[in-house]
Amino acid sequence: MPATSRRTTERLHLGRVSEPGAVYFVTFVTANRMAWLAQSGSTACLLAALRSWHAEGDGTVLAATVMPDHVHVLFVLGQRLDVGRCVSRWKTEGRKAAGYAGEWQRDFWEHRLRQEDSLEDYGLYLFLNPYRAGLLSRDRCWPGWWVPEPVCFRFMALLGPKGEPPREWIEWPDERFAGLATGA
Repeated sequence: MPATSRRTTERLHLGRVSEPGAVYFVTFVTANRMAWLAQSGSTACLLAALRSWHAEGDGTVLAATVMPDHVHVLFVLGQRLDVGRCVSRWKTEGRKAAGYAGEWQRDFWEHRLRQEDSLEDYGLYLFLNPYRAGLLSRDRCWPGWWVPEPVCFRFMALLGPKGEPPREWIEWPDERFAGLATGA
């Protein structure tokens, strides 16, 4: 009888440290990878939850991308909440505002950026995610992308007049981002 696979999300908690002032890259996923975030209004609801948290000043969103079945957030952790509580809040507020459109996978993936990690590369990875996934043409802007302070990222100044990426960025081989801890 073949062994059944079982989720081992408890391993995600091993070594998890919430360090106020540190930059984190988190990814949280819809249950069973259902694409309910692509439904009308769900993306806006999730971004509204992130904007609300950001506006309160207990942390800073650097960049976020809401994809059909997952969300990436690059942020500076504030003093009040740990990383898990931030993600839990975003999931709860986004889902409620969307009218309980769908469920979230339990837990999330996170990486605390180290001094040698490139904030620029992580921001670029988030920005290019929907383009490289083939979800829209290069000449359009992804509605699930949000960067509160575009000057934080040099690549933003290199975008086209409509905010579109240069063609060669989309065609970069996967190895361009292989050094990033993305949870993929």
